Amino acid sequence: MNQRYGSTAVVSDGTPMPAFSRDHELYYQATTWPGAHLPHVWVEHQGQRKSTLDLVGKGRFTLLTGIGGDGWKTAAAAVEKAYGLPVDVVTIGPQGCDALDSYADWYRQSEVDEDGCVLVRPDMYVAWCAREAAVNAPDVLLDVFGQILGRSAKAQAKSVAAA
Repeated sequence: MNQRYGSTAVVSDGTPMPAFSRDHELYYQATTWPGAHLPHVWVEHQGQRKSTLDLVGKGRFTLLTGIGGDGWKTAAAAVEKAYGLPVDVVTIGPQGCDALDSYADWYRQSEVDEDGCVLVRPDMYVAWCAREAAVNAPDVLLDVFGQILGRSAKAQAKSVAAA
């Protein structure tokens, strides 16, 4: 449960790996640190109680953000356009979001602000996160995907144009 690892498919957010506050073999310590498994939190989605784990995976990247994460939605669209790779975006927070976080459990577990984001790989591991909004969110997310996929968006656009 506490597995955390580094890989070319994980992009550092610049923070050190969180230390375990209790024995890591006996107690689970949830974190959204890149390289960790996405934490489970109950939310209400489409009128049903679901786990955050039910909102991700299914063979797709998912970007989890809060009520202030509109810039990340635009960034996900830029990734899809540049790489042809769909990125699901799910907002979690108060009324008006895709998933209702009634007791702010996700807000506390996510370790990001309401305008930040957590990028989750198809295998439910955190690929990257941003603690808060970025002014140039599309450029930032394109760079993150370039690192994860091992190719830049510009190189991808050239190869698509040549084909």
